[in-house]
Amino acid sequence: MRTIKNKLSAAWFIALFMVSCYSCDKNVYHFEYYAEPKTETGRKLVDGTDFFAQIFSDTTYAVADGVSATEIQYLSQKGLAMKLFVFDIDLSHPDVSIEVATPFGLPAYAMQPMTVQAIYADAEGHRVWGGINADFFNMSTGEPRGILYKKGEAIRTRFDSGTRSFFAINKAGKAFVAPSEDYPAIAADDVIQEAVGGSVSLVRDGNVVKHTDTTVEPRTCIGVTSDSTRVFMVAVDGRNFSYSNGMLFEELGQCLKALGAANGINLDGGGSTTFFIRNTPAFTEGRFELRNWPSDNGGKERAVANGLLIISK
Repeated sequence: MRTIKNKLSAAWFIALFMVSCYSCDKNVYHFEYYAEPKTETGRKLVDGTDFFAQIFSDTTYAVADGVSATEIQYLSQKGLAMKLFVFDIDLSHPDVSIEVATPFGLPAYAMQPMTVQAIYADAEGHRVWGGINADFFNMSTGEPRGILYKKGEAIRTRFDSGTRSFFAINKAGKAFVAPSEDYPAIAADDVIQEAVGGSVSLVRDGNVVKHTDTTVEPRTCIGVTSDSTRVFMVAVDGRNFSYSNGMLFEELGQCLKALGAANGINLDGGGSTTFFIRNTPAFTEGRFELRNWPSDNGGKERAVANGLLIISK
């Protein structure tokens, strides 16, 4: 009986202590988060969206002259862990360009990891400094779902069914994105130098496009400023609860608009999402480093149909 009384007394004391503490200060269980960006890219994203509850890391580093990369690890307002990657590319810099990557550097359909595709384009005076994956594709044949141009050659000139779009570099070195219905008129003018297909539009004429799709996935997307001289390549990891969960289409659009894009489209995501950099100017093995965590097979890089490379002379 004494043992029972002692246990009851102890339980009562603990309960009384907890109630007393809570009644003395109702803020005991109240947490406040502050998103404090450390970089210019981070500041733009925090100011231009309502996603960020707390930032754990925010780092920008120079990739090449005219090219920077930013990586942000944060807690979202939804309470989800997130990791986001951004390339900021200044095409007005005389030595910087964006080119299409294909497996083995060939004008054909196949599949190969982006860090391997980069090797076939990498040379003195034509260094690859980073890149992302691009179009959706048939995972049996490697045939992309949209148009494909490389070095001015039209490899694929049609789009599969569904909402489609494309990113292109014209023969003057300017970037643009457009919906698939605009392609025939643009192609007739013979202005496309490089191009890859995409899916839905995310930003159009400075406005975020509304979407009803509520799927949260790893994502890759691309946006272009109104003067066509600045490009933002964005990758968001997902499908990993404790590390990063992914984004909605509208959230991607808000990110692109916050960065400064007037127009932007979605590219292939899921296990295809890839963001890599060059870690040395030398032509050594392992010079292309995967920075994100692809959701396939515990972070293993997926073989994809094509991508976009950041090139510097």
